[in-house]
Amino acid sequence: MRKWKLGLGAAFLLWVGINLTSCGLLQNDKNPEGWFKQTLAGLAGKDSFTFKGEAAVRTQSQTSFKESLVYEGMLTEHDKLTIRSMLPSGSEGTATKLSAKNVHAAESGFRRQDGQWVHLSSEGNTMLNSSLARFNPLAQLDAISRLPKQMKEASGAARGTKVLRIELEPAAARQWLSEQLEMEMGTIRQQAEDGMPQRSSQERRQLADVWKKGDAQMKQMLANSEVGMTYYLTIDKKSGFPVKLSSESVIHYLNLHQQEEQETLINDVDFKP
Repeated sequence: MRKWKLGLGAAFLLWVGINLTSCGLLQNDKNPEGWFKQTLAGLAGKDSFTFKGEAAVRTQSQTSFKESLVYEGMLTEHDKLTIRSMLPSGSEGTATKLSAKNVHAAESGFRRQDGQWVHLSSEGNTMLNSSLARFNPLAQLDAISRLPKQMKEASGAARGTKVLRIELEPAAARQWLSEQLEMEMGTIRQQAEDGMPQRSSQERRQLADVWKKGDAQMKQMLANSEVGMTYYLTIDKKSGFPVKLSSESVIHYLNLHQQEEQETLINDVDFKP
């Protein structure tokens, strides 16, 4: 009789476990949105970490990615971010590694204020500095969190990780690209004005006309463009900290001669807590 009671008890516990699991009460797995929110929360709770990345561009006429940028970043004091661009030491393609031979070409400093990354300082190459803000992975994740998107779990994740595939809605992707380009134009303009304090009022007016014309042309091209942005976020399942953020942006637009153009930008960032 005692043996029967033990068997009945075990069967009852098994039945309860199966039903709780089927209801999701014992599952600790989260949906894609839950994993994404946990990653953002984990980053927000970090006072410091580093990352290394590489971006490459291919135009419609190119068969391979030829223009690349290698960069690294460091978050300190919770809200202070420094991003440095590095000139590769003779390597080609998108597999360039940072090494002692890499040359520090530009550096930009940012601080998070009211949820935005505000540019504070720049050193080195002006054009490279203007592009560094676009490769800020924290700003990228902030934008993903607020913009309309489609998110799902991707297959093929390595053991102990979770991979999310995130695709921005086309209108949101174009909006985000526009925001980044306008920020870059503003940085270039500010640095140009700071570098010409002795210019005459006529020269300043001429420069303002150039910027106004360039801004109008950029907005016209963006208005007629089609933009697709897809991200792959790899997350450490144990810590919730991001391992890697990869993205591909494809832009179709009409150039100043009303000819169709296509550009593809790929970007890979590896995080280190």
